[in-house]
Amino acid sequence: MKISKIETIRSPDRAYCWILLHTDSGHVGLGETYHRADPAEQVVHEFARQILLGSNPENVESLWDRMYKLASFHGLMGAELRAMSGIDTALWDLQGKVLDRPLYRLLGGCTNPSIPIYFSGIYDEVAMEKQAVQDWSKQCVDQGWKACKTARFFGDFYGNTAGYLSMADLATGTRRFEWVRQAVGHNLEVGLDLHCAFDVPSAIRIGQAVRQFAPYFMEEPIQPHNAAALREVRDSAGVPIAAGERIFSRWGFRQILELKAADVLNPDLAWTGGISEVRKIASYAQVHYVPVAPHNYGPLSCLALTHLMAVIPNTRHLEFTTYHYPTWNTYLDEPISWSEGHLPLPQRPGLGRELSGEILSLPRTTIEL
Repeated sequence: MKISKIETIRSPDRAYCWILLHTDSGHVGLGETYHRADPAEQVVHEFARQILLGSNPENVESLWDRMYKLASFHGLMGAELRAMSGIDTALWDLQGKVLDRPLYRLLGGCTNPSIPIYFSGIYDEVAMEKQAVQDWSKQCVDQGWKACKTARFFGDFYGNTAGYLSMADLATGTRRFEWVRQAVGHNLEVGLDLHCAFDVPSAIRIGQAVRQFAPYFMEEPIQPHNAAALREVRDSAGVPIAAGERIFSRWGFRQILELKAADVLNPDLAWTGGISEVRKIASYAQVHYVPVAPHNYGPLSCLALTHLMAVIPNTRHLEFTTYHYPTWNTYLDEPISWSEGHLPLPQRPGLGRELSGEILSLPRTTIEL
């Protein structure tokens, strides 16, 4: 079996790049990447010409290593890793389709038969007023959610000079968290996403202020590339720290783990190297007794992570962005189902879904033998 053709399709809003990896046996594997999809798509075609076409798609590890070495000439982050991530996912989807097995069966079988997910949301549709925040909190619990994450409590204060957060703004953000606890007590785990917006002293102050409300985690309070600084925040803030969404490959996670700078890792499968790499990152984290709760922003990535987290023992939660859920389902031939804060395991071969007819009718860019 050989790779005979690679096609890319872009979503109507151009945010997603889907990869269709064809073989001479007639099988097609699907992969995905997103954000800065234009350069990532170009790199996919470069990898297709220089490495993939004519290769045996069963050699997933070898192809990953060859792409990584080629990428090293230009940089081991950004578009190169995003392209590799989508290709790697397509290769794994292909293995499942060839063997007529769901992907989790090929990755080691089932450790977690149902995948816990956390609600990632509270966007602009919820006003940052007491009644609105408390109504939203109660709705989450009523819908069966056990955990959520929001960037809104301190999101109004992003972009301040050099990441500084004033005491007045700190009080405002903290008060919003207090409203949740007043409404639902501890029946809802609440993570804070700070989007790398703050300097070290401000991040520490936020952690110390919200500690009384027991946040599930405080995600990326500062840029994650200085692990020593992140460790300083973790030690002084006194709340669990999550990091990894913006980190590429297992090498990027090395210092985070070795310096004990984070309590939870949230790698993004579509950015950090695909199924193969997230699996390695999770194993590396397990050695350090650190759970994983991956970042999740795309429909095929969601499916891939569902399979992967069924196998990984140190699973915490999978992020689930309900804001994008209706759009995701227009991209797939069958909706992703969820209930009571859990995703069931797909049982169809490979990832368990195909792209919808609407998406497959869009223009394609093709590289073939």
